[in-house]
Amino acid sequence: MRCIRCGGNLEKNSNGKYACIYCGWEYSGEEERPVRSVGGMTSSSASEGADIFEVNKCGTLDISCRGRTAAWSGSGYIISLDGYAVTNAHVAAEKDGSACKDIRVRVNGQTVPATVIALADNLAGSGKGPDLALIKLASVPIGARKLEFADFNTVKTGQRVYVIGNSLGDGMCMTGGIVSDRRRMINGKPLLMTDCAINGGNSGGPIFNDRGKVIGTICSSRVHNDGSATEGMNYAVPADVVLSFISSVSPRLARQLGV
Repeated sequence: MRCIRCGGNLEKNSNGKYACIYCGWEYSGEEERPVRSVGGMTSSSASEGADIFEVNKCGTLDISCRGRTAAWSGSGYIISLDGYAVTNAHVAAEKDGSACKDIRVRVNGQTVPATVIALADNLAGSGKGPDLALIKLASVPIGARKLEFADFNTVKTGQRVYVIGNSLGDGMCMTGGIVSDRRRMINGKPLLMTDCAINGGNSGGPIFNDRGKVIGTICSSRVHNDGSATEGMNYAVPADVVLSFISSVSPRLARQLGV
């Protein structure tokens, strides 16, 4: 027997139901559509993305930055209830690589200031380090929640994924796709490749697996040599690299996250 979702083999579990050994979707009896648990809720393939959005939208940030000579927008996500959050270095830094001093984040309908704690790349995403930044919200708005990381070892090429972010600075939205390559070296950096639609403003936002767990931080799109954008070739910093960065900056925070 094969899973109608991903083609993986089905095995009978202790509940007497068949479950896919690859994607985890569960079948029962003559059921035609797989049903599974996402963030504590039961969903079908048609509603999976909606459930993931509802569970995680209050942990995803719309970020607005005002630099010395320009203003820009991006995304991010909360990783602790005391206000620590992750975004890209190129979102949290000026063009010269110095930390932006005027950052405001919007989450759950409320806007608060934030401060840059650390930049992994001192050239605003163009240096040798991963394109990551750790920021801290001045306060955590009521109703905001922290997002949970997946074990990156479980990520597989071809699996279904979702992106939530502040696309084009117009506000939060979700796109979906697959993992095109779980680990691809681009300019000497390991990145996760996806075909999810990603635009300016998505930078720094989370990419989720089909269980609603963070598997990476969106960082860039691929461009042709002539500068034109490619289609369906977008990248994220893998979750294991994100956690390694957090560990190097704050061992206490890493322990809090179970790293």
